[in-house]
Amino acid sequence: MRSTRFPWSLLLAVLVLLCGCPTEEPPPADDDDTVAGSPYAVPLDPDSPWPKFRRDAAQTGMATVVPGDGLVATWSFATGKGIFSTPVVGGDGTVYVGSADRFFYALNPDGSERWSVETGEIIDSSALLDDLGRVYFGSGDGVFRSLDAATGEEVWRFEADDPAVNDAYINWFEGNVAMGPDGTLIVPNDNFFLYALDRDDGEVVWRFTLADQTWSLPAVDAHDGDLYFGNNNLIETLADNVWAIDGDGNERWSAFNLGSMVASPLLLEDRVLMGSFDGYLRAYDRDSGALQWEFPTRDHIYASPALLPDGRIVQPSADGTIYALEPADGALSWAYDTREPVRSSPAVDADGTIYVGSGEGRLYVLNPDGTLRWAIQLITDGRNDLNGSPALGHDGVFIAGESGELFAIPYDWCLRDEAATDERCIPGPGEDLPADGASLLYTTPFGEAVVEPPSIVEGNATLAFSLFVREGGDTVLAHLDADSLQVSVEPEAPVDVEVSGDRRFLTVEPEELFLGDVDRMFTVSVSGRYLVDPDREGLAFSGGEVGGTFDEAFTFERAETPPMEVPLPFPSAPGEDAGTWELYRLAAPMPAILPSYNQIGFDSLHYLVGLVEGDGEHGVAWVVGALPEEGSGATAVDPATTVVFPFDVYWHDGLLTLDAAGGLRLDVMNVSIAFNAFRMASRLDDTGTAGDAPQVHVTTICSEIQFYGPFLQMLGFCNPQTDVLDVFGTALLRPHDDGVQSAPVGAGDLTVEVTDDAIVASLMGSTVSPDQHRVALLAVDAATGSPLYLDYAATDIEVDGGGLLVGISLDTSAVDLPDALRVYLMVDTYPAAMASVGG
Repeated sequence: MRSTRFPWSLLLAVLVLLCGCPTEEPPPADDDDTVAGSPYAVPLDPDSPWPKFRRDAAQTGMATVVPGDGLVATWSFATGKGIFSTPVVGGDGTVYVGSADRFFYALNPDGSERWSVETGEIIDSSALLDDLGRVYFGSGDGVFRSLDAATGEEVWRFEADDPAVNDAYINWFEGNVAMGPDGTLIVPNDNFFLYALDRDDGEVVWRFTLADQTWSLPAVDAHDGDLYFGNNNLIETLADNVWAIDGDGNERWSAFNLGSMVASPLLLEDRVLMGSFDGYLRAYDRDSGALQWEFPTRDHIYASPALLPDGRIVQPSADGTIYALEPADGALSWAYDTREPVRSSPAVDADGTIYVGSGEGRLYVLNPDGTLRWAIQLITDGRNDLNGSPALGHDGVFIAGESGELFAIPYDWCLRDEAATDERCIPGPGEDLPADGASLLYTTPFGEAVVEPPSIVEGNATLAFSLFVREGGDTVLAHLDADSLQVSVEPEAPVDVEVSGDRRFLTVEPEELFLGDVDRMFTVSVSGRYLVDPDREGLAFSGGEVGGTFDEAFTFERAETPPMEVPLPFPSAPGEDAGTWELYRLAAPMPAILPSYNQIGFDSLHYLVGLVEGDGEHGVAWVVGALPEEGSGATAVDPATTVVFPFDVYWHDGLLTLDAAGGLRLDVMNVSIAFNAFRMASRLDDTGTAGDAPQVHVTTICSEIQFYGPFLQMLGFCNPQTDVLDVFGTALLRPHDDGVQSAPVGAGDLTVEVTDDAIVASLMGSTVSPDQHRVALLAVDAATGSPLYLDYAATDIEVDGGGLLVGISLDTSAVDLPDALRVYLMVDTYPAAMASVGG
């Protein structure tokens, strides 16, 4: 826990204490008046302690509950996928929350399910409870629902406009829901509209058009209905992304900063506070939008600020630190450091105690002075981010996380006698961080930096290490100096080394395997300099002075790899059964900006991987984008997907490596992005299921990314010395349909011709419909057995009058083709036909 770094602020604090003068702090905007008989200034559920995201219209995150001991035990409720939103709590203790499993749940005070409603897509927005007994929420299917809070019966639904209206890509409801003084619902959508809806019937009162998606929930002036919010702009143009509009949807003022505005604002009497992805918390004048002050953190800000009873502001950052600031000038009061990003928005009780989740899977409980009161490790497996924000009930704290669980924790649980045997509890008041100096910490594919690295790793594992620099008990801003980095492996093994775009971590990837010595032991040594005091524009850091050096050695034992009796099920020719897997629940925690933009999206991705050909140790696989089938839970190929690419497959006694080292190109949000490497490494058991944490490692050159490249560079996501965007994470891999796929019926007879700029295939007698299957061509170098890494989405498909496949053309203008090829007709993930060309 650090003290202020600013001497003038410290002197001011001392003078205030000596004179006994209260700090001049404006009250929150909606404290003056409330709805008759209600603690709220807008018509929220008057009995609810936490009826909406950030609790009240001004979004203070501050409750009136005084912690008691009404809840006598902890409980958790598991959903089918991750939860990334904040629960809301009814006056009777009912807890409402949505999940990425597409269900919205109402839970009884004991954690049992009261009712649930299935939607058509993931839910990552928080609900709202009003004074009419209704609960409102939006979901990724573009539907906003009004339900009876007691029964779950639908009152009405609103379907968002088609995204094409604003040249948008999707119409998901990802932002939360607010309420105006007259009960009008304020709901942002990814189709670039901010909607005002009549809560009686869901009719549109007005629409406000923006330049991009809006996840920031507007704070509402309960007197005049004015709204204040941020916008995710910077994708298409450097337009304003901070907004004040009146209650009729007319612009009052706007402002610009260098980052997407995802956090929701805090409204005070004369100013509005908003955090940005450029790492700054800013205070704007409510009337004019003039910038009053700004406070820099070491990474982007995803969490929304909260208000303490004494007027100070609590702001977490993805740099892992929770800051307390003076609202008059943004001066630092105190800061508490954690090890991983904090995206959870803090909640504050009537005593000023602060509750916040972390990327470590912990609920932190801080005293008003910033010391740790207690903490609890709620999630113990790897997928452990508590990125949802806590809600304060009458008797306890409710928070949900990436594991898909909602947790209920009694107030001061870890200080009670009943919790004496609860090994999850962590006592205060310290910080669980390295001592002063520079440290490289081994980092798991889930982004967890650990002091004690594992003793055993797989021979094909990608290894990651994160830089921590501590001075005077504080974590300070520091970057790896890529030019000075030295990495060696003993016994020698060739490796590829990358420094991440934010220069906070590095990856060490074996070109083949870490074999080790006769005892399977090997050591990775890493040394270099780190830089401090850089120049800064947003999160784009450059220059800096040498702050010191680091020199670390990590010794591992390579996991034993006994011979596997089960070979990979490569087909020896089209028509034979082939192996197939599902790649799903992708997590990309490093760099930290990626989960903030798309964690719930990554978690919901599905790909199918089919084996095409191979000799037992090396072969080719084909990847196709997939979707879960509604109702069944099964996964099937998406015929419209643009995700189609090959892998080199390497198999060594149970170690599976899928490697697109030749690079690939994928269409993401209608933009083609070139990846110069995509690698997944794991161990398979006898059933073909991957181990606990397969490593996924992706790199790309930012300047080669169409359209988004300058955006990524400007925001500091690309290494300024190498221009590399380095991504490290994990996914799950399991057999699909028992791990075996059979040939489709009616592939037809394949003939192939190679022209100067294309591979052209013709089909005779095919009964395959491209409307029902994802069809493509795959080219394999006959000499090496490796696939050609082409833009496989760049195909022209020809059908006959009945919609059946008669031809495909694959663009090869960007490469020189080898002398001899094997060309496969891929139907979904199966090699349905093959023709040899040349040689």
